[in-house]
Amino acid sequence: MRKTLILAICTLLLAASCGGDSPGGDPGLSGSMASDDPSAAGAAAGGSEDGDGETVIDLGSGDVVLTAGLVRFDDCDALLDYLHTEYSARVGPWGFDDGGWFGPMPMIEAEMDMAADDMAEAAAPAQGAGATVTAAPVEGVDFSGTNVQEVGVDEADIVKTDGRRIFTVSAGQLVVVDAASRSTTGSVAVAEGWGRELFIDGDSLLLITHATSDGPDRSETVLQSIDVSGGTPRIAQTLNVQGNYISARSVGGTARVILRHDPQWSFPFVYPQNDSAEDVAETANRAAVLNSTLDDWLPHYTVGSADSSTGSRLTSCSDVHAPSVFSGFGMTTVVSVPISGDFDPSASTAVMAPGDTVYASTGSLYVATTRWLDSDTFDDDDDWQEAWRRRRTSVHRFDISAAEADYRASGEVEGVIHNQFSLSEHNGYLRVVTTVGGPWGEDSDSQVRVLSTDGDVLVEVGSVGDIGRGEQVQSVRFVGDVGYVVTFRQIDPFYTIDLSDPTNPRILGELKIPGFSSYLHPISDTLVLGVGSDADPDGRVTGAKVSLFDVSDLAAPREVAVWTAPDGWNDIGWDHRAFLWWAPESLAVIPVTVWNEWSGAVVLRVADGTITEVGRVDHSVDGEEPGRTDCRRLTEADLPTTDMEDFTSELEYMIFDEYAAVLACEPGEAGMTGFECYPEPFFVDEAERLDLLRGDESISICWPSDAPDVIVRSIVIGDDLWTLGFQGWGSFDGSSEARLHANDLHTLQRLAALEL
Repeated sequence: MRKTLILAICTLLLAASCGGDSPGGDPGLSGSMASDDPSAAGAAAGGSEDGDGETVIDLGSGDVVLTAGLVRFDDCDALLDYLHTEYSARVGPWGFDDGGWFGPMPMIEAEMDMAADDMAEAAAPAQGAGATVTAAPVEGVDFSGTNVQEVGVDEADIVKTDGRRIFTVSAGQLVVVDAASRSTTGSVAVAEGWGRELFIDGDSLLLITHATSDGPDRSETVLQSIDVSGGTPRIAQTLNVQGNYISARSVGGTARVILRHDPQWSFPFVYPQNDSAEDVAETANRAAVLNSTLDDWLPHYTVGSADSSTGSRLTSCSDVHAPSVFSGFGMTTVVSVPISGDFDPSASTAVMAPGDTVYASTGSLYVATTRWLDSDTFDDDDDWQEAWRRRRTSVHRFDISAAEADYRASGEVEGVIHNQFSLSEHNGYLRVVTTVGGPWGEDSDSQVRVLSTDGDVLVEVGSVGDIGRGEQVQSVRFVGDVGYVVTFRQIDPFYTIDLSDPTNPRILGELKIPGFSSYLHPISDTLVLGVGSDADPDGRVTGAKVSLFDVSDLAAPREVAVWTAPDGWNDIGWDHRAFLWWAPESLAVIPVTVWNEWSGAVVLRVADGTITEVGRVDHSVDGEEPGRTDCRRLTEADLPTTDMEDFTSELEYMIFDEYAAVLACEPGEAGMTGFECYPEPFFVDEAERLDLLRGDESISICWPSDAPDVIVRSIVIGDDLWTLGFQGWGSFDGSSEARLHANDLHTLQRLAALEL
């Protein structure tokens, strides 16, 4: 049972990392952190080696940093020796699941606009004498782009626009929509798969698709370059790569696509039929690992439509790195791809370690990986609790200022991170918010740690803790020298943190309010918008909530305005790209679903210290709004009593409970929009006894449909508010048919409804 649980947890962990060049050194391995001397980097930084072979650096205050540097392989023989040594030591009778896992399960978890005149000047094309030039639309002025974490770092998304055209994938087709005419102008079939995301650069798109391979771990990522210069989009190039797509960032027209290859999950092991055969199986499995080749472990690629498993190796052995301390199975690869240019499969770097979070500034890519934990040490619950409490996160930094990612430094911090917003680079320092504590948070404690690059080591230079003790981090945002952290268990503490002195970060203020913000968005130097959930004093979530925080006095932050939607929720905390802040009109657009009632996007104006609901948009079809029926809906007003202690039938409870709808239908009448309805003839006798029926009415019970018209993205182009949506939960991956609607930005009147 324990092995099965560990395997299930492992499948939840995603990875993202990359590597680069380092100088030559010891035979087989190079760099200052060769695996036969893992303390080299720490010693260079004034550290020493602890009893487990890990590097310990004394910071002078009693704190330590455990480094997890990467080593580079000079040749393929050295890489294969590493794989044989590390993997064979961790194989058992049941494969690798008895040798450990990738670490603890991750916790269940502002774009600041540039000045309009600066952007207009930067975007203005050179004009010759007498030339007639139509200026290109400017992002942030004429149209909105993807809501990203850092200015200048684009993030792949399910929809992109250049202010003139809108691009998205619907039912396996890349669709182009002309914003001016509000009509579809062309489409092209794209690679089969799911979870598709896009980048745009001029007349070129980069489409990234999750797909399936015939290779060991069955995962494949398809990269397609799409030319949209003409009326009809055209597939220009296709690259198939083994590995599961994790995330992607783009800076200056170059995309970094991060993949995870896990052949260990389908390695051809022998499994014992009984306990007495375990030793034989373990011996056979170890022999299988020792006889494996690099092709069994390294990802491959093909150019064109062929399965990636039939192609060449993606990354050269010299571009593969491994942590000096074993950090888990699998390989994470970063493929550098020009959005408007030819694919070069050799422009990739890799690391032999998993990871779960990716963050990028304009010059650096950071990958946070969970440290390896050996499952054999968990003899009982106390061991598990201690292992969880001491969990650590390794962080690897890569320079992305050049065409290819170049590995620079690594470090390790105690605890785990919430999401990508838990990391931020500013003035050469990396700020990281981590949480340490038990798996359910009773003794949890969060802190901000500041790391600096010292040679090839990320060294902790400052920290501050005691943030949200006994609570879990819900959101983080860094803006320059200031950090904001929200934690929650019953009450939402909103913390303000001074990071102006990286060696001495300080908690300045704390505000306790009901509910919590799962996403924070700075809208000015003194105002932060929080999007999340409302809650009662006991911590029970009661609906969606938007808060406006005044942080003009960091020592005394205030919640100055609130908007709520009882029984509603939003997914902004899970996907920040669904949030839109349109600064020119001081508007926030937030997808919201209210259970049993409505699903769409709420438009809020945030001005003068207030939050005002301007209106709502949805993708419902006229006459098909949820709750419409020709039948008579029975309510508690129809019941002889509303005291449940006097109820004598199940029907009374169902009518009293607003979750389901109970209908009394005449012959020929049936159904309710937004609900799945079923005739229930055995309730007729109860209904007649309670005198609820008229004439020949029958009883139907209706349950809310699981397929509302959900809005997942919002875009402003000129005076139009465009919204992208799908029918049903979990369907917005480009596989199902999408809906794209245009509404007047000021009146919210629907102008166009496109079924893509």
